[in-house]
Amino acid sequence: MLADIHGNLPALEAVAAEIDLLNPDLVFVAGDFQNRGPNPREVTEFVAQSGWTLLRGNHEDYVIRQSQSSGSQDLTEYYNWMPARWTADLTSDFVDSIRKLPISTTLIGPDKLTITIAHGSARSNNEGFFPTTTEAKAREMIGNDPPGLLCVGHSHLPFVRQVNATLLVNVGAVGFPFDGDRRASFGLITWDRDRWEVEIRRVKYAVEEVLEQFEKVNFYQGAGPLSRLIRREL
Repeated sequence: MLADIHGNLPALEAVAAEIDLLNPDLVFVAGDFQNRGPNPREVTEFVAQSGWTLLRGNHEDYVIRQSQSSGSQDLTEYYNWMPARWTADLTSDFVDSIRKLPISTTLIGPDKLTITIAHGSARSNNEGFFPTTTEAKAREMIGNDPPGLLCVGHSHLPFVRQVNATLLVNVGAVGFPFDGDRRASFGLITWDRDRWEVEIRRVKYAVEEVLEQFEKVNFYQGAGPLSRLIRREL
């Protein structure tokens, strides 16, 4: 499972090469493949053609919203939403298909328990599990019908944690990890006889290529003042 690519094509290509070597049964992209990075169109085309199961993250919702914007925002909102509007302009022909993507999906595991894959949580793609999320808050977000396995992204912070009967896995971010490790992050989840084994895998990629792309595609001009902050988060 991978999440939070955020228009970072070199990171996605590096992870995809690793996935090809692993040859897993299923691959899930848990949202936020768009927005913030310099190559949203190339990334969207890549995942759309991959055969992987796609989910809709909050950043896809931002892009959809900006594709429908009347431009009547005040100046602060205008600047805040410039990256999403720039992405929307580049990927306008994908808006309808992305709008139809779910925010979560479920399947039944080998142990006959439910597996839930979501961007943020099963109830919202705009809330996230963090390493610091309290036990009580985690139980509330998981809900009254807890799955045996819950795999998420959104926070860009990879971790594995048991919350009552639920094994909670945050696979981190392909495009913009926030844990101080610039390598792309994804999760390999394997059923081993009677339990789930989880490996958070890290993959090096050519960060300098992304920096070059920021310049090549005029990201700083198109995405406005926030573009410099986004660049620093890479």
